Amino acid sequence: MAEETFQIVIDGQTVEARPGETVLEVCRRAGKDIPTLCHHQALEPYAACRVCLVEVSANGKEGLVPSCQYPASQGLVVQTDSPTVQRTRRLVLELLLARAPASDVVRALAAKYGVTQTPYPTDDPNEKCIVCGLCVRVCEEVLRIAAVGFSSRGVDRRVGAPFDEASDVCIGCGACVAVCPTGHVASIDDGPLRRMSTWKTDLDLANCEACGRPFAPVRHLEHIRPTLPPHVPLERLCPACRRAQTVARISQTAAMAEALISGDPRIGIGAERIDRR
Repeated sequence: MAEETFQIVIDGQTVEARPGETVLEVCRRAGKDIPTLCHHQALEPYAACRVCLVEVSANGKEGLVPSCQYPASQGLVVQTDSPTVQRTRRLVLELLLARAPASDVVRALAAKYGVTQTPYPTDDPNEKCIVCGLCVRVCEEVLRIAAVGFSSRGVDRRVGAPFDEASDVCIGCGACVAVCPTGHVASIDDGPLRRMSTWKTDLDLANCEACGRPFAPVRHLEHIRPTLPPHVPLERLCPACRRAQTVARISQTAAMAEALISGDPRIGIGAERIDRR
Protein backbone atom coordinates (compact mmCIF):
# COMPACT_ATOMS: atom_id res chain seq x y z
CA MET A 1 0.00 0.00 0.00
CA ALA A 2 1.34 3.43 -0.96
CA GLU A 3 2.44 5.66 1.87
CA GLU A 4 -0.12 8.30 2.83
CA THR A 5 0.95 11.82 1.91
CA PHE A 6 -0.45 15.32 2.24
CA GLN A 7 0.29 18.66 0.66
CA ILE A 8 1.97 21.81 1.92
CA VAL A 9 2.87 24.99 0.04
CA ILE A 10 6.50 26.10 -0.04
CA ASP A 11 7.28 29.47 -1.63
CA GLY A 12 4.11 29.21 -3.69
CA GLN A 13 4.81 25.64 -4.84
CA THR A 14 2.63 22.72 -3.75
CA VAL A 15 4.76 19.89 -2.41
CA GLU A 16 3.94 16.38 -1.19
CA ALA A 17 4.89 15.69 2.44
CA ARG A 18 4.92 12.50 4.47
CA PRO A 19 3.64 11.96 8.02
CA GLY A 20 6.39 12.60 10.58
CA GLU A 21 8.48 14.82 8.34
CA THR A 22 9.74 18.19 9.48
CA VAL A 23 9.45 21.34 7.39
CA LEU A 24 13.22 21.22 6.83
CA GLU A 25 13.06 17.69 5.41
CA VAL A 26 10.23 18.57 3.02
CA CYS A 27 11.91 21.82 1.95
CA ARG A 28 15.23 20.14 1.23
CA ARG A 29 13.53 17.42 -0.79
CA ALA A 30 11.89 20.21 -2.77
CA GLY A 31 15.31 21.72 -3.49
CA LYS A 32 15.08 24.66 -1.10
CA ASP A 33 18.34 25.94 0.36
CA ILE A 34 17.82 26.32 4.10
CA PRO A 35 21.02 26.73 6.13
CA THR A 36 21.61 24.74 9.32
CA LEU A 37 24.41 24.54 11.85
CA CYS A 38 23.05 22.55 14.79
CA HIS A 39 21.17 19.95 12.71
CA HIS A 40 22.50 16.43 12.14
CA GLN A 41 20.65 13.36 10.86
CA ALA A 42 22.12 11.16 13.59
CA LEU A 43 20.39 13.22 16.29
CA GLU A 44 16.93 14.51 17.07
CA PRO A 45 16.29 18.16 16.05
CA TYR A 46 17.50 20.59 18.69
CA ALA A 47 16.78 24.05 17.21
CA ALA A 48 19.75 25.68 18.92
CA CYS A 49 21.32 27.79 16.16
CA ARG A 50 18.10 29.22 14.67
CA VAL A 51 19.57 29.86 11.23
CA CYS A 52 16.98 27.49 9.73
CA LEU A 53 14.07 29.76 10.67
CA VAL A 54 11.24 29.94 8.12
CA GLU A 55 7.92 31.75 8.06
CA VAL A 56 4.82 29.56 8.34
CA SER A 57 1.09 30.13 8.15
CA ALA A 58 -1.51 27.66 9.36
CA ASN A 59 -5.06 27.94 10.73
CA GLY A 60 -4.97 31.72 10.48
CA LYS A 61 -1.76 32.03 12.49
CA GLU A 62 1.62 33.18 11.21
CA GLY A 63 5.09 33.17 12.69
CA LEU A 64 8.75 32.24 12.48
CA VAL A 65 9.65 28.67 13.43
CA PRO A 66 12.82 26.52 13.31
CA SER A 67 12.25 24.35 10.25
CA CYS A 68 14.41 21.53 11.62
CA GLN A 69 11.93 20.95 14.45
CA TYR A 70 8.58 22.12 13.14
CA PRO A 71 6.35 19.29 11.87
CA ALA A 72 4.86 19.49 8.41
CA SER A 73 1.05 19.34 8.39
CA GLN A 74 -1.78 19.43 5.87
CA GLY A 75 -2.32 22.89 4.40
CA LEU A 76 0.79 24.45 5.91
CA VAL A 77 2.13 27.43 3.97
CA VAL A 78 5.89 27.99 4.23
CA GLN A 79 8.08 30.87 3.10
CA THR A 80 11.77 30.12 3.14
CA ASP A 81 13.12 33.38 1.74
CA SER A 82 10.67 36.14 2.67
CA PRO A 83 11.93 39.60 3.78
CA THR A 84 11.10 38.66 7.37
CA VAL A 85 13.10 35.43 7.10
CA GLN A 86 16.03 37.22 5.49
CA ARG A 87 16.06 39.96 8.12
CA THR A 88 15.81 37.52 11.03
CA ARG A 89 18.43 35.20 9.59
CA ARG A 90 20.86 38.11 9.26
CA LEU A 91 20.23 39.04 12.90
CA VAL A 92 20.90 35.45 14.00
CA LEU A 93 24.12 35.39 11.99
CA GLU A 94 25.26 38.68 13.54
CA LEU A 95 24.84 37.07 16.96
CA LEU A 96 26.66 33.90 15.88
CA LEU A 97 29.46 35.96 14.36
CA ALA A 98 29.90 37.71 17.69
CA ARG A 99 29.90 34.37 19.46
CA ALA A 100 32.33 32.53 17.14
CA PRO A 101 34.25 35.11 15.08
CA ALA A 102 37.12 32.70 14.33
CA SER A 103 34.95 30.07 12.64
CA ASP A 104 35.41 30.06 8.87
CA VAL A 105 32.08 28.24 8.51
CA VAL A 106 30.17 30.89 10.45
CA ARG A 107 31.92 33.72 8.61
CA ALA A 108 31.21 32.16 5.20
CA LEU A 109 27.52 31.58 6.01
CA ALA A 110 27.18 35.12 7.38
CA ALA A 111 28.82 36.59 4.27
CA LYS A 112 26.32 34.71 2.10
CA TYR A 113 23.61 36.81 3.72
CA GLY A 114 25.58 40.03 3.55
CA VAL A 115 26.82 39.95 7.13
CA THR A 116 30.54 40.73 7.27
CA GLN A 117 30.67 42.30 10.73
CA THR A 118 28.58 42.33 13.87
CA PRO A 119 27.37 45.18 16.09
CA TYR A 120 27.49 42.90 19.11
CA PRO A 121 30.50 42.56 21.43
CA THR A 122 32.90 39.66 20.96
CA ASP A 123 34.35 38.04 24.07
CA ASP A 124 37.05 35.98 22.38
CA PRO A 125 38.32 36.72 18.84
CA ASN A 126 39.68 33.14 18.62
CA GLU A 127 36.39 31.44 19.54
CA LYS A 128 34.86 28.94 17.09
CA CYS A 129 32.19 27.31 19.26
CA ILE A 130 28.53 28.36 18.88
CA VAL A 131 27.45 26.02 21.73
CA CYS A 132 25.13 24.10 19.41
CA GLY A 133 25.47 20.99 21.57
CA LEU A 134 26.04 18.49 18.77
CA CYS A 135 29.28 17.19 20.31
CA VAL A 136 27.63 16.82 23.73
CA ARG A 137 24.60 15.06 22.34
CA VAL A 138 26.39 12.62 20.02
CA CYS A 139 28.65 11.58 22.90
CA GLU A 140 25.76 11.13 25.31
CA GLU A 141 22.86 9.97 23.14
CA VAL A 142 24.63 7.90 20.48
CA LEU A 143 27.78 6.64 22.18
CA ARG A 144 26.35 6.62 25.74
CA ILE A 145 29.61 7.95 27.15
CA ALA A 146 28.99 11.61 28.07
CA ALA A 147 32.66 12.56 28.08
CA VAL A 148 31.77 16.22 27.52
CA GLY A 149 28.94 18.46 28.63
CA PHE A 150 27.72 22.00 29.20
CA SER A 151 28.85 24.29 31.98
CA SER A 152 27.59 27.69 33.18
CA ARG A 153 24.51 29.41 31.75
CA GLY A 154 23.43 32.16 29.41
CA VAL A 155 26.22 34.00 27.62
CA ASP A 156 28.77 32.17 29.78
CA ARG A 157 27.65 28.72 28.63
CA ARG A 158 30.53 26.53 27.50
CA VAL A 159 31.20 23.01 26.27
CA GLY A 160 33.98 20.88 27.68
CA ALA A 161 35.08 17.94 29.78
CA PRO A 162 34.10 17.99 33.48
CA PHE A 163 35.99 20.64 35.45
CA ASP A 164 37.77 21.57 32.20
CA GLU A 165 40.29 18.80 32.80
CA ALA A 166 41.41 15.77 30.80
CA SER A 167 38.56 13.30 30.43
CA ASP A 168 39.00 9.83 31.89
CA VAL A 169 36.13 8.39 29.82
CA CYS A 170 36.70 9.94 26.36
CA ILE A 171 37.51 7.14 23.90
CA GLY A 172 38.86 9.39 21.15
CA CYS A 173 36.42 8.04 18.56
CA GLY A 174 36.18 11.39 16.79
CA ALA A 175 32.38 11.51 16.65
CA CYS A 176 32.44 14.96 18.22
CA VAL A 177 34.90 16.14 15.57
CA ALA A 178 32.70 14.74 12.81
CA VAL A 179 29.49 16.47 13.93
CA CYS A 180 30.99 19.82 14.94
CA PRO A 181 29.68 22.33 12.37
CA THR A 182 32.17 25.13 12.99
CA GLY A 183 35.57 23.46 13.28
CA HIS A 184 35.79 24.07 17.02
CA VAL A 185 36.32 20.44 18.06
CA ALA A 186 39.69 19.20 16.89
CA SER A 187 41.96 16.18 17.26
CA ILE A 188 45.27 15.10 15.79
CA ASP A 189 47.27 11.88 15.83
CA ASP A 190 50.74 12.68 17.10
CA GLY A 191 52.99 9.62 17.10
CA PRO A 192 51.66 7.16 19.70
CA LEU A 193 48.96 9.58 20.92
CA ARG A 194 45.61 10.91 19.74
CA ARG A 195 45.37 14.43 21.08
CA MET A 196 41.78 15.57 21.61
CA SER A 197 43.04 19.09 22.08
CA THR A 198 39.62 20.71 22.56
CA TRP A 199 38.99 18.45 25.56
CA LYS A 200 42.61 18.61 26.79
CA THR A 201 42.77 14.82 26.56
CA ASP A 202 45.54 12.58 25.17
CA LEU A 203 44.89 8.91 24.42
CA ASP A 204 47.32 6.07 23.70
CA LEU A 205 47.03 4.61 20.22
CA ALA A 206 47.09 0.87 19.53
CA ASN A 207 49.47 -0.38 16.84
CA CYS A 208 48.23 -2.14 13.71
CA GLU A 209 48.96 -5.87 13.92
CA ALA A 210 49.96 -5.94 10.26
CA CYS A 211 52.07 -2.84 9.62
CA GLY A 212 52.80 -1.76 13.18
CA ARG A 213 51.64 1.83 12.76
CA PRO A 214 49.52 3.44 15.51
CA PHE A 215 45.97 3.83 14.25
CA ALA A 216 43.22 3.81 16.93
CA PRO A 217 42.89 4.76 20.60
CA VAL A 218 43.18 1.80 22.95
CA ARG A 219 40.10 3.05 24.82
CA HIS A 220 38.11 3.06 21.58
CA LEU A 221 38.98 -0.57 20.87
CA GLU A 222 38.16 -1.53 24.44
CA HIS A 223 34.80 0.19 24.04
CA ILE A 224 34.04 -1.75 20.85
CA ARG A 225 34.99 -5.21 22.15
CA PRO A 226 31.88 -5.75 24.38
CA THR A 227 29.59 -4.82 21.48
CA LEU A 228 30.86 -7.70 19.32
CA PRO A 229 29.64 -11.32 19.59
CA PRO A 230 32.12 -13.51 21.54
CA HIS A 231 33.08 -15.48 18.41
CA VAL A 232 33.93 -12.35 16.39
CA PRO A 233 37.55 -11.26 16.86
CA LEU A 234 38.45 -7.62 17.25
CA GLU A 235 40.86 -7.04 14.41
CA ARG A 236 43.54 -4.52 15.32
CA LEU A 237 44.18 -3.45 11.75
CA CYS A 238 44.54 0.06 10.40
CA PRO A 239 42.15 1.04 7.58
CA ALA A 240 44.86 0.61 4.91
CA CYS A 241 45.75 -2.93 6.02
CA ARG A 242 42.08 -3.83 6.41
CA ARG A 243 41.41 -2.72 2.83
CA ALA A 244 44.45 -4.66 1.63
CA GLN A 245 43.24 -7.84 3.33
CA THR A 246 39.75 -7.38 1.91
CA VAL A 247 41.15 -6.94 -1.61
CA ALA A 248 43.30 -10.06 -1.14
CA ARG A 249 40.30 -12.13 -0.03
CA ILE A 250 38.20 -10.90 -2.96
CA SER A 251 41.01 -11.64 -5.41
CA GLN A 252 41.50 -15.11 -3.95
CA THR A 253 37.78 -15.86 -4.18
CA ALA A 254 37.62 -14.61 -7.76
CA ALA A 255 40.62 -16.72 -8.74
CA MET A 256 39.05 -19.79 -7.15
CA ALA A 257 35.77 -19.21 -8.96
CA GLU A 258 37.56 -18.79 -12.29
CA ALA A 259 39.53 -21.98 -11.73
CA LEU A 260 36.37 -23.92 -10.93
CA ILE A 261 34.66 -22.67 -14.07
CA SER A 262 37.69 -23.51 -16.24
CA GLY A 263 38.00 -26.99 -14.72
CA ASP A 264 41.46 -26.48 -13.26
CA PRO A 265 42.65 -29.99 -12.21
CA ARG A 266 44.27 -28.56 -9.10
CA ILE A 267 40.83 -28.10 -7.61
CA GLY A 268 39.15 -31.05 -9.20
CA ILE A 269 37.42 -32.15 -6.03
CA GLY A 270 35.68 -28.81 -5.77
CA ALA A 271 34.77 -28.90 -9.45
CA GLU A 272 33.28 -32.41 -9.09
CA ARG A 273 31.13 -31.20 -6.22
CA ILE A 274 29.85 -28.30 -8.33
CA ASP A 275 29.12 -30.62 -11.26
CA ARG A 276 27.11 -32.96 -9.03
CA ARG A 277 24.97 -29.99 -7.91
